[in-house]
Formats: sequence, C-alpha cells, structure tokens
Amino acid sequence: MEWTLTLCTIGICVVLTAFAAWKSGQPKKDSLNARWVSWPLVTVISGGVLMLALIHVASLLGVHTGNGGGVYRP
Repeated sequence: MEWTLTLCTIGICVVLTAFAAWKSGQPKKDSLNARWVSWPLVTVISGGVLMLALIHVASLLGVHTGNGGGVYRP
C-alpha cells in the first residue's frame, strides 16, 4: 500500500509540476479578469511534495535519511 500511494503521488506531482511550470511560462493575457491560480506557487508546492515523495521512496528502499549521515544500512 505504501508503494502504490507513493508511486501515484510521484506520478501526479511530476505531471502537475511540469504543467504548472509550462503554464507559468506562458505570456499573460491582457484582460480584466483576475487569474485564479498562481502557477509559480503551484510549481513550487508540487515540486516540494515531489521531493518529499522521493525521500519517502529512499526510506522505503532502506536508505537511512535521519541524523545518522544518510548512509545505506541494510
């Protein structure tokens, strides 16, 4: 269950980060309507969640990520 949820989170975050980065790079439209979504903020938040999910995968693989120096301990 942990692997399924983690891998789904990684997939969703990769797609969301890529889409938000593309969307934030688009030129702004000249209109009076306000933008409802801050795409640079979405990029940063989804990238942060992606990094946490990758650290969780490393933890599931047995890499010690605590204060012990981050070395592999079987």
